[in-house]
Amino acid sequence: MLLVFRPLLLLSLFLLGTNVTAQEPSRGRELVQRRVTLSQSATGKPVELHVASGSLTALEFDSPVDRAGVQLGDARDRFELIVATDRLIMLKPTGDVETSERVLLTVPFADGMAPARAVFALVANATQVDAQVQLSRLPRTAEAVQAELDEVRAACAGKNIELEALRARSAATGPSGMLLAGMLDPVGIQLKELSAQRLKPANGLTVERLTAFRGTGWVALSLEITNEGAAPWTPTEARLSSARGGRSHAMVAMREPHIAPGGKAQVVVEARGEDWPEDAARRVELRDSTGARRLLIPSLVF
Repeated sequence: MLLVFRPLLLLSLFLLGTNVTAQEPSRGRELVQRRVTLSQSATGKPVELHVASGSLTALEFDSPVDRAGVQLGDARDRFELIVATDRLIMLKPTGDVETSERVLLTVPFADGMAPARAVFALVANATQVDAQVQLSRLPRTAEAVQAELDEVRAACAGKNIELEALRARSAATGPSGMLLAGMLDPVGIQLKELSAQRLKPANGLTVERLTAFRGTGWVALSLEITNEGAAPWTPTEARLSSARGGRSHAMVAMREPHIAPGGKAQVVVEARGEDWPEDAARRVELRDSTGARRLLIPSLVF
């Protein structure tokens, strides 16, 4: 998910000379944005925050905190703790956090409502760093709940389409499945090797080889991608756009769980259900789950 910060947070980070969206993931860890609800029943139970040396973690509250009462555990000398406003706290480890270490951060609230305080356990995680955590304590408005519900419904609708495609594919696989689905006919499958020499590396990602496959009602692109960046990369979303403005979502498949730094992997992008005129220019885009790193091919003719 792409990190989106409110104006207050952006201004505070600018004044502090730090930009969370621009910071490099610490030692290959993924920068994460998430929401946490502080319930009264969970009072006293620490909320785990994933931190890493040199990476900034921003805590954004929906109610004012008692700035003078914020307390950090015994490792205060190894953390930079900034209570920027009564709703924003930022922290950054200045040294490594041991795997077994749990540093407690206690944040009391100033309005006298329950829960009276939030307790966090700062821990190390091998794969993730919490870049922004939005903490909800007060009852949410109906409009906010409805907006989040609409977002979830939209995501579920997209997943339902993918699920139906998987069900149809599992009914019959291989050549028989393609024949029954009308994806293989006397025209057969056309194959075309495409030149990747003119593609400039972007975000540490380089296309070494590119092959296009075409059948009735579908196209597939096979890309050999090298990850020259410092963090692993996992493409989860693909889009194909035409010069006329149309855009199609495509499925992404690969054997490996991710492309490791310095590694290479084959990634297949598949799109169905449209007429794909030959020699038409397409814009191809692959993104990871956060949207922070993407591979863009501005114009590809296949």
